[in-house]
Amino acid sequence: MKVKEKNNVIVFKKSSEDLSGFAEKILEQPHVFKGKNVLIDLEEIALRPSQIIPFEPLATLQKEQKKSFVIVADVDFDEISEEIIVVPTIQEGFDIIEMEEIERDLGF
Repeated sequence: MKVKEKNNVIVFKKSSEDLSGFAEKILEQPHVFKGKNVLIDLEEIALRPSQIIPFEPLATLQKEQKKSFVIVADVDFDEISEEIIVVPTIQEGFDIIEMEEIERDLGF
């Protein structure tokens, strides 16, 4: 797993773990992303919608902390739960996070 920080966003990129193990590793390290927005980079992996499910607890945790959680992946977006934001590119992920930050600043 690779971890980078850019502005107020922690970017996690999968290296060799399976997806559920990758999600568990992230959840085991809440100090790494506490108070930060999270972007999960799975851009180079073709996924089935069911493979996104292990990330739902992390999405819930981020929502409770009033922070963004976005997954970048090649997946059928119509079959993804509305609880998790999935976008096709890194730039769109950063754009979504920026829009959500603005919404929170405005009190939405």
